[in-house]
Amino acid sequence: MASGVFESGKVVVEINILKPERFLNILWNENINVINVKRIDVATIQITIDYNYYEDVVQIVKRLNGKIKIVGSKGILFLVGKLKSKFFLTIGGGIFVILLLYFSTFVWSIEITTKQNVSPYEIRQQLYSLGIKPGISKKNINYKDIEKKLENMNSDILWLRARVEGSTLKITIDEKVNPPEVKEEKYGNLVAKMDGEVRRVYAFSGRSTVHTGEYVHAGDVIIEGINGKEEEPYEVVPDGVVMANTFYEKSMVAKVDGTELKRSGEKDSDIYLILFGKKIYIKKAIKDFKDYDKIEESGKLITKINYYEKIEFPIKLTREEIIDNSVKALEESLYNNLTREATIVDRIITTKDDSAENILINVVFIVEQNIVNNEPIDY
Repeated sequence: MASGVFESGKVVVEINILKPERFLNILWNENINVINVKRIDVATIQITIDYNYYEDVVQIVKRLNGKIKIVGSKGILFLVGKLKSKFFLTIGGGIFVILLLYFSTFVWSIEITTKQNVSPYEIRQQLYSLGIKPGISKKNINYKDIEKKLENMNSDILWLRARVEGSTLKITIDEKVNPPEVKEEKYGNLVAKMDGEVRRVYAFSGRSTVHTGEYVHAGDVIIEGINGKEEEPYEVVPDGVVMANTFYEKSMVAKVDGTELKRSGEKDSDIYLILFGKKIYIKKAIKDFKDYDKIEESGKLITKINYYEKIEFPIKLTREEIIDNSVKALEESLYNNLTREATIVDRIITTKDDSAENILINVVFIVEQNIVNNEPIDY
């Protein structure tokens, strides 16, 4: 049994038992001091006892097939317990505040504001070369020194300001504005920049030398820098558009049988932050994928690298579906190299078995686009 200060602890318990009177008689026979008895209903009573008798009361209740629960407590014992839990909570909160104040003395992100001519990526790399990167202590940052060195490193900077706000180093840059280039009007003729079959001609200045349906080669004159009658011609700056069908050939090998690597749906990740140039992992990838796609997501403070497992799947598509998907993939790769006004108007598709599992797909794309080289050439 407890003694001293712990004897001052008292608990209020609620007891559900078939014969409460018998239970109370047992308590008195066992010399267990009951301070207060309150009847809740026929089979339920509420009593107050010293805490050091609590275990004895529990055993008696169990012998009589009853139920007991604590509904209240008072005394120094429980006050000390509450203060103890609050003490550790206060200590934990104090440690958190100290760590927060400590980490607030470092710069964890760099924000760069520019306009048109200066790339934020270029400025970020120049800052890294000066030793200014996330994780640096604020006391190691000399604003004037950074501003002067960046101005010397980049001739496009007119003025810049470096300041720390919170845990972010903010770089604001005003750029030098060069006077617009005056395009010198040049006389001459416009020529074709590639082979093509003429579909439409728009001569805004000068006169066309080609007609719809005519096939022209790269370097042929298609708009002359001349206006006026045959007897009285005069030179002008040529300008116009000649839309023509041009031809691009692309090919690829596709599997039509066997297996192919595809994502299984399984994924794992590395999550870490960089402090003082070292990686501190919050989560480490534990799955060992034989084949995978690796995709990095970089944030201001935390970096996440995702690993997507790839396994062999049997090819279930038909030959026609595989050819159709391959043509679409070739078309997308072609569009990446075309100008905005260019349009694919037709496709000539040929296929050839490359092996028992592979097929060679060759596509000639017919693309309608402007074939005028806008830089006049003298003849």
